[in-house]
Amino acid sequence: MLPIRDCVSQTPGYTPGEQPLSLDFIKLNTNENPYPPPEEIFRSLSTELALVRLYPDPVSQKLRQAAAKVFGVSVKQILAGNGSDDILNIAVRTFVNPGETVAFLDLTYSLYETIAEVHGAKITKFATNDKFELDSPIICSDAKLIFLASPNPPLGLHLNRQYLEETCEKASGIVLIDEAYVDFSDENHWDFLEKYDNVIISRTMSKSYSLAGMRIGFGVASPAIIEQMDKVRDSYNLDRIAQTLGTAAFEHNAYFQEIWQKVRNSRSRLITALRELGFIVFDSESNFVLASPQWMSAKELYNHLKDRKVLVRYFNHPRITDYVRISIGTDEECDRLLEAIKEIMD
Repeated sequence: MLPIRDCVSQTPGYTPGEQPLSLDFIKLNTNENPYPPPEEIFRSLSTELALVRLYPDPVSQKLRQAAAKVFGVSVKQILAGNGSDDILNIAVRTFVNPGETVAFLDLTYSLYETIAEVHGAKITKFATNDKFELDSPIICSDAKLIFLASPNPPLGLHLNRQYLEETCEKASGIVLIDEAYVDFSDENHWDFLEKYDNVIISRTMSKSYSLAGMRIGFGVASPAIIEQMDKVRDSYNLDRIAQTLGTAAFEHNAYFQEIWQKVRNSRSRLITALRELGFIVFDSESNFVLASPQWMSAKELYNHLKDRKVLVRYFNHPRITDYVRISIGTDEECDRLLEAIKEIMD
């Protein structure tokens, strides 16, 4: 089991001792939405601010009702969490005893491993192929829980749907499909909830709904699964302000759909521009791209960009040491990134 300080140091986007960034930095390293939520959602705060002396709704009823309407499921199928990371933790605590197996891909979201290690679970990893794709179903009879992100980091593409279905069909335990980035793609896995009684889908409002600072996530599954997870959930796990803003955000779904399209357009534009500058860039269905410079090391590029106050993500992992991950910003932010790259190349 990792010491707590080591677990924290592995938290994506966190550097121990890191100082707050000045406003002139371009922050393209933690996959946040570059656009703010609509101002209208903040109008509902005045009443709630006057009630902060009171505990929030322990079951986030209004928020879950709003989510159910958008997701097209019943309220009994939804568990609200303090970000989707809370949902991942709850799933492990609900369905896995210490010493039992949690399975996931190599490579994928790094927090799966941290959560499993802290819980004392046994870990089984399944390697993706050279293109970071899933080329067979995940068959692990010992796994009490399988984490599968789709779209999957670090590539940002959906996993093969046929292999996902076979994984769910053959799994002896729970399969959690992490859809943190799904709103930036044309595909989702809602139909899996009808086909399989062992599937949980996790969603977050951090990326597509511009509420990373509020920490709002959801687990969506059969009522029987949600009932068991709710027993493990910490009481008052979502504060009053988060519940209010999350509920209001769902009421402006049309606004966010326009934002998602903006991100997609900027993503296509950035991929084309990076390829013209000699990068190897994978296609993406997320709000980030994985890119490899061919004229210097990825780590050198990361440092040169940081010197120019442009932050991208570099992973010191042997399979992706030649790549940087770049979050999709506004077109203006992407232009500044490209200008900085051209300066480095000159």
